Order: sequence, then structure tokens, then C-alpha cells
Amino acid sequence: MSRLHGLLMLTTLIPWVSCLLTELCESLGQVPKVCTAHAGCMIGTHMKGYQTEKFEAFLGIPFALPPLGELRFSNPKTFPAWTGILNATAAKDDCIQKNYLLPEPIITGSEDCLYLNVYRPMQRSSEKLPVMVYIYGGGWFSGSPNALVTGPEYFMDSQEVILVTFGYRLGALGFLSTNDANMPGNFGLKDQLLALKWVQKNIADFGGNPNLVTLFGQSAGAISTHMHMLSKQSEGLFQAIIAMSGTANMPFTITDNPLEQARKTASLCNISNAYELSTTKLVKALRNVSVATLLNAGDGLKFWHVHHMVNYRPVIESSKWPEAFLTQHPKVILNKGKYKPVPVLLGSVPNEGGIAAVPIMENKALKNSFNKNFTSLMETFLEFPKHFTRSKLDETMSLIIDEYFQGQTQLNEKTNQGFTDLVSERGFHHPLYETIKAYVETVDTVKYPLYLYKFNYSGLHTYATIFNGANTSRNYGVVHCDDLIYLFRSPLLFPDIDKNSIDAEVIKTMVGNFVHFAKYRKPLNMANCEVCNIKTFNRQPETICDYQHFTSAEPGSFVVKTDNQFNIKRIKLWQHILDE
Repeated sequence: MSRLHGLLMLTTLIPWVSCLLTELCESLGQVPKVCTAHAGCMIGTHMKGYQTEKFEAFLGIPFALPPLGELRFSNPKTFPAWTGILNATAAKDDCIQKNYLLPEPIITGSEDCLYLNVYRPMQRSSEKLPVMVYIYGGGWFSGSPNALVTGPEYFMDSQEVILVTFGYRLGALGFLSTNDANMPGNFGLKDQLLALKWVQKNIADFGGNPNLVTLFGQSAGAISTHMHMLSKQSEGLFQAIIAMSGTANMPFTITDNPLEQARKTASLCNISNAYELSTTKLVKALRNVSVATLLNAGDGLKFWHVHHMVNYRPVIESSKWPEAFLTQHPKVILNKGKYKPVPVLLGSVPNEGGIAAVPIMENKALKNSFNKNFTSLMETFLEFPKHFTRSKLDETMSLIIDEYFQGQTQLNEKTNQGFTDLVSERGFHHPLYETIKAYVETVDTVKYPLYLYKFNYSGLHTYATIFNGANTSRNYGVVHCDDLIYLFRSPLLFPDIDKNSIDAEVIKTMVGNFVHFAKYRKPLNMANCEVCNIKTFNRQPETICDYQHFTSAEPGSFVVKTDNQFNIKRIKLWQHILDE
């Protein structure tokens, strides 16, 4: 069993440490206390900072009714104001999940999980602080707001912002849909929406400014963040976004046939006549299935091993359904510019595809299995548009094998980087380019500026070891999630970083950059960057707009410089493949 696997199991058994003498501490004025007009009074606790002594934490605050019973597969309902004093000194369970990123996926968490955490500095001026609301990633099937994984210490060291993290429903519980009002779907996104509404109503009482809220997220959290900017339901709930390694137009963001998926899931749960039941009866039957059965049923949707990892996804809803969140495909909304924009910071890392490539390349049995049926598995893996004909698919696979694998139809040491590049460019970099292009073509970038960064610093830790479940001798470079190491302390995943190390300097720089954007709607270190607009985006054939490049000038060093290079050749290849 890997260290990560064992630690994740422990989190289901060991609660977060809290003040054991709450009444005594409160009587001595040592416990933080907040009363809000819309929620109620609560006491929090103190947490130790990374570079500072301590800060205040209010943990496990309910923002929605527990999504149990008839509320399973329903839009979330606001948690009513309580009387008395809520004990907000201990975090709640993560939303129940089967984490396919683990070498041995297991079920952890609870269905009762719609709680949020508010962190604030000890010393606050009379002026309300900027608020940063974080949406965790994990493919909409995993993830945690818990401080063991999404630790607030680095942001609290700045003493300049209030940070909010929260849980939202995952997997089938968060995204299953019958494609009608009986089970409309997007429940995880609607949970996020309700948390944002809670922030608007209550954060001022914590010393936060509800008119200076930055929504940010990574991976599926970044896609979710981007979708909130595209949804009319979320208008006015935040004033800027940061999307790290994810945009709403990525190939795995929408379920094309949700009813078919819901019926197959029901069948895998051993529900009789799953394909004949009315959607009303289908939803009722699914509400009565044990949660473990429901999560394990997701295994039956995989075409190979744990892929596709992201099976339960957002759906396009009818505007006639109550509280519809997403009523058009994100690509349509982006290309038409029919949404209310806010200032945007988009980020990426070079080897995003490591999240899929590393586990396969590091496992001999998986690599051999993939190689036995390389072309057809790769074809399914890449999720080409449904309208592609057989001849179009054959032509496309021929192009890809020549470009990324030097004509070889197997994964090996020589094609390892090509596989990583393929997943990076198909899944992340091409959608990022198309997002930037649509933004500068449709949005007033003077009023709503767009900023970019690339994180390419290799430090002491890397998520490549997490994806593999063990140490690896290969250097996969900077992979998906590696920028998170310098934004959130994660004691469950990595040992603490030496406070006097270069990695600690990277933490200070990255967090400082995000905090500056949250305060002023502009990152730091932008003096040498030209503004991003349609002119600068198209100025040279092989470049995009200027971006901040966080990188190593040489081993053991760290610099922030201005860059504009992008692999436009590969972008054009994907535009050709996808007929864009």
C-alpha cells in the first residue's frame, strides 16, 4: 500500500484536530467568534501558519441541507439560519468519492458534505479584505477542501485576504442526469453556486469584501470556475477568476447523452428494467440504491482500466428547468461572447498530460495492455467528436501516430514524452489557446483584461509521484497539479517545505501573485508584459500574448520572466483535425 493510499484511509478515521476546551477558551476570549445576519453565530479555532504564528479558521460551516434521501439527485437547498452557537472548529468529511487517481481506488467520504471553511488573518484593519474562493479539482470524481490537502497556510501568511474552501458533490451524485427536470444534473456546479451565494450574504461579517471576490480553481475546479463566468446564474457573485490548468471548452467537459448514461448506471446498480422505466421511476430507484453500489457502478463505464477517468460530467440543461445552470455548450457561449466577463488569469504547466501518462508508463502491466490494442485504445482515449466518420478517424490516427510517436504504435521509452505531449495538447493546451482566441475576439479586454502565466518550475516535490503511487526514477518535468504545491500546503501528500529554501521563495512568489490579482485585478511582475488583446495575440506566427513564465533558469534557481512562445504548429494540427 502506498503512503498516499494509507494516509487517505486514515482521514476517514481521524477527525481534524480542534480545540478540546471550547467553552473555557471562549470564556477567556481565545476562540474566534463570528455572528452573521443570515446564518448565525459560530466559534472557530486557531491554526498554525507556515511563516506566521497563527490565523483563524471556521471549519465545517453548513451552506446547504445534506443532500440525502429525496435531496439526492436534487438541486441543493439553502441551509437555514441556526439558533445558538455553531461549533465550527472541526472540518467535515469530504464528499463521498471513488478516487481513480489512486493506484487502488477506494471509496471515502460522506454524502453529507456540503460545508465550507473560512480562513482569515489574526490582524485585520477596518477595511474589508479581498476574498478568494477556491474550487478544488479532481475530475469531478475526487478532491477535497480539507486543510490536509488544500491547506490555507500559504495564503494566510500574506495576511491580506480571506480564503474560502468548500465541498461539492462528485461523480454520479454530482453530475448524473436524466436530461429532464426529474434529474437535471449539474448538482456539483449548483452546490458551488450556493456556496458563492453564501459568501455574498455572509462574508462581510468575517471582515471580507463581497464586492472583491476572486473565484479560482485548478483542473476540474478551473473548468468549473470558467463555467461560472459563462453561466447567468453566477453573475455578480465574483469579480475576477483564476483558472489553473482547465477551461470550459476542454474535450471531457460535457456529457453528450446523459439519459443513456443514467440508464446504464442504473443497470449497473442492478435496477430492474433500467432501460424501460420512466425517468420519474428511474430517479426514485437510484435514490434508493446504496451509495457504495452507486459509486462502484461507475467502474462499468470505463472502456479500459480507469479510463475514461472523467465519466460523470456537466450537462446542457433546458432553460425551462428550474435553476438551470448551463443552457448552451461552453464552446458556443465562448465563441459568441454572450456572457458577463470579469478580469481573468489563465495558467498552465508544460506536461499537463502527465496525469494520464505517468500511471501507464510507470506500470509495466498497464503499458503492455495498452500496447496490445494501441490504436483503438488511443482513439477512444482522445475522445474525438461524435460526428467523425471511420475514414476521418483513420486519417486522424495516422497523423497523430506520425506526429507524436514517430510512426510507432506503442508506448515505450522513446514515445513516452510524445504520449505526454499528446494528452497535454489535446486535453489542455489547444483548448487554452481557443479560449484565449475567443476571449480577445469577443470581449473588451480594456475593461476586462486577460492575463496568462506558465508554471515551469521543478522543485523538491512533484505530483508525478502521486499519480504513480510511488517514487519514480523518470523525470516527467512539471506535470498537472505541480503549481498547487506552491499555493496550498498538503501535509497528507508531501512533507513540509523548508522555510528557507528556494521552494519557499516560489511559494511566496506564486501566492503573492495571486493575492495581488485578487486585490488589484492585475498580477505582479507585469511591467514588461504587453496587454493581451487581439493585436498582441496575433502579432507573430509562433507566439501568443505575453505571459508570466515561472521557471528555473538553471537547476536550483527560480525566475519570473516575460515570454510569449506557444507551440502554434501543434495548435494548427489540432485545428485541422477538429475542423476549427
